[in-house]
Amino acid sequence: MMFLKWERLTVLIFLVTIFIMGQALAAYTVNIVNLDPLSGPMKDVGDRSVQGYQFAIDEINAAGGLLGKQIKLIIEDSQMKPDVAARKAIRAIMEDKAQFVLSLTSTAVAQALMDVAEKNKVIFAMFGAESDFLTGKNFNKYSFRTCFTTGNRARAYAEFFKTKPWRKFYLMNQDYAFGHAVADDFKKVITKVIPDAKIVGEDYAPIGQKDFGPYISKILASGAEIIFTGNFGADLINLIKQGSQMGIKLPVRFATYFLDGDIELSQTGQAAVGSFVNSTYLPTIDTPQNKAFLERWNKKFKDTAHPWPTANLGYSYNGLMFLFAAIKKAGSFDPEAVIKAWEAMEYNGLGGKQIMRACDHQIMMPGPIAEIQAKSRIFPFPFPDNPIMIPLDKVAVPLRETGNPRCTGGK
Repeated sequence: MMFLKWERLTVLIFLVTIFIMGQALAAYTVNIVNLDPLSGPMKDVGDRSVQGYQFAIDEINAAGGLLGKQIKLIIEDSQMKPDVAARKAIRAIMEDKAQFVLSLTSTAVAQALMDVAEKNKVIFAMFGAESDFLTGKNFNKYSFRTCFTTGNRARAYAEFFKTKPWRKFYLMNQDYAFGHAVADDFKKVITKVIPDAKIVGEDYAPIGQKDFGPYISKILASGAEIIFTGNFGADLINLIKQGSQMGIKLPVRFATYFLDGDIELSQTGQAAVGSFVNSTYLPTIDTPQNKAFLERWNKKFKDTAHPWPTANLGYSYNGLMFLFAAIKKAGSFDPEAVIKAWEAMEYNGLGGKQIMRACDHQIMMPGPIAEIQAKSRIFPFPFPDNPIMIPLDKVAVPLRETGNPRCTGGK
């Protein structure tokens, strides 16, 4: 009997010790939840986002953490479904005490997570959802965006094309909110900057479209010189490869948002040469911050599938480090303190000076546009190089056009 009592006491002491250790560990850890597609046709986009986030977190943790705490990334599959993302975010906030929410892919998912952030009073950072209305008419103070918007991209490309000879544009995009925003914002801007520009065609295909043949036939018949597309992932790869097979060749070119990744360009190959990309991040940007980042990344990932940080590997890293800098400036993880610190904050990011505009929580930064070169300095396949940096003020959406009352004198 005495032995059984001691055995029970030992078990009780062990359980109490585990509980206390868990509580102590929690006190020194800050949980962040990420929601991106980790299944389905856009899985590789989500996988790369997570890799970029984790690299930033590993660097912060190795340097002693953030305000003395270690950062833990909770990874969830959004399935690119707003309801799924919202449900998982709420669970992470309630059960795992997640204090920050991250997402890169999908305007619809971002909108759902904005609502979750506002209701639960946590910070939501979006690194790739680009529809202007998210920081415009649908703004809420708990959400921040660290990537370009469709309005930014339209302005960058308009500035670029006004010095070029092409004037016939065909708009080919995905058939959901983001794809329509890509086209709408380009149409709003292009003829203001280039009065003789013409939209010679406009089409939308479902996400995950396998056969672009019917669309390509219409593009070829239109006489288009530039095919303007916000397609990403498999939809961009299939559009360019099938276009090449059906006869889309130079001097006809694509003007893209997302032809900036090693996966996309290794698959499109020579079919992409001569086309353009305007990207939130390119590893070929020539800044001291980016050069140092490339060295650190390549040292760790040299012998992996992603030896250089292309596309959303860079978006997610740069955006998350901006958030971490705002937390450091605030000296607190309290959302109200972080909001105050991040608004109007300047930061030397990978692409140079960037500013978080106070009224709409939209990042402002230079816009790189690069042509896909047949020979790359860093990859054995075509890649965008020698980017032209469109100045920050030329890329920014004017305050009066944001649709956000905070930017135009409202509350």
